[in-house]
Amino acid sequence: MYKMMILLLVFTMLAACGTGGNSNEGSPETNDTSSGSEVNDGGEDDSDEVDDTEESKEELKKDLELEEAKEGELAGQIDRQNKDFVFTVTNNQEEDADIHFSSGQEYDYVVQDASGKTVKRLSTGMMYTQAIKELVLAPGESLEYPTTYKDVAADLPPGEYSIQFIFTGTNHHATAKETFSVE
Repeated sequence: MYKMMILLLVFTMLAACGTGGNSNEGSPETNDTSSGSEVNDGGEDDSDEVDDTEESKEELKKDLELEEAKEGELAGQIDRQNKDFVFTVTNNQEEDADIHFSSGQEYDYVVQDASGKTVKRLSTGMMYTQAIKELVLAPGESLEYPTTYKDVAADLPPGEYSIQFIFTGTNHHATAKETFSVE
């Protein structure tokens, strides 16, 4: 009986080893972001830039415009505490907001330089839990997402930038945008 168990265990392990093929063999690794666009994870590329192909720029622009069009659902605003950012999402409706998240990510931000080129995105290279989360936000209640200036400005050369925070609830949306300087 013992030999049969060992044989079964070895067979199972060998069968499992043969099913882990890489369907992306030869292609760069990518991360799927909440916006549906692919972003280069940096892999072995010496470039520090976010994928700047024309197609991905257009997709990001459309996603941001879509988020802005839905902005009235919940109110989003950015407050500054010292130099740090606090993205606040407030239920400005007269009834409870039943909010659903499809992952552990509740917000994202995009940093653009003065020319409008995306130079940083919080979700790039990040991994989030794949768990559905639901919460109820009563009228007038808020959610706060603090982000340090140090984290946002890291690796950015001196200059003028804009940051746009995006609430990632699947059924309620809010955004807020602000400019800032890196010295």
